[in-house]
Amino acid sequence: MKKFAFLALGVVFAAGTPALAKGPAASERAAEKKPGMDQADPIECRKFQEIGSRLKIKRICMSRSEWAAQAREDRMNIERSQVARGLGPT
Repeated sequence: MKKFAFLALGVVFAAGTPALAKGPAASERAAEKKPGMDQADPIECRKFQEIGSRLKIKRICMSRSEWAAQAREDRMNIERSQVARGLGPT
């Protein structure tokens, strides 16, 4: 039984070693590509109250460009729904 445990432990360590070797390089590349890391595009956090609760507040953090893209997408969805509402059967 001990031999099996040591064998399983050895397999886990052997399989985990390449993943650890790739970890820092992958995280460095991810840090380079994050839009919020640039000073020209700082991260903003906004608080939103949960619907149906007086106390629960959700905090969402995104970069300014991501907030602008979210606002554009929300505006397009609202306009699309308003136009579609007028196209129903008469």
